[in-house]
Amino acid sequence: MATIRTSADKSGDTVEASADVKIPLSEVRKPLYAYVGAADAAVEKIRSIPTVYVGEIKKLSSRVNDLSTQAQRLPGNVQTAVTSLPSSVSAQLSDLQGRASTLYSNFADRGEKRVTRIRQSPTTEDAVTRTRNVVNRAKAVRSSADQAPKATKTTKSSDSAKENSGSESAKSK
Repeated sequence: MATIRTSADKSGDTVEASADVKIPLSEVRKPLYAYVGAADAAVEKIRSIPTVYVGEIKKLSSRVNDLSTQAQRLPGNVQTAVTSLPSSVSAQLSDLQGRASTLYSNFADRGEKRVTRIRQSPTTEDAVTRTRNVVNRAKAVRSSADQAPKATKTTKSSDSAKENSGSESAKSK
């Protein structure tokens, strides 16, 4: 459950407000997983289009042959459909919420599985390892770059001290 802590301070004619929001990761992950799951399902459907297309053409050709018979039955079918419409619509609406909730949960489960497979794939693990190595090398370079000016200052101050002692010894001769 999300928690929110707010505060407000009034000064003159202005108000400064701040808020701290804490949301459990499980509440944030489920919509993300549902999004990934829906995308995965869409890709699967798109990949199946060529096989579905052939089957649909066969169905359409058989339906074209039955059109004259269906046209003769149409007036009776329309009367029956209009009569049963109110009860049919209310039944469909009550069922729709349950189906949407189920579909959302299925997409979230599917997305979680897909994300887990991606995280555990050797390619992803290799990319993460290489990225960590590059980050560590960049940190090391930055650290040595930060240290370089300090070392230069130390060297310059010791060089000037040598010069000063050298010029003093030349003056004393």
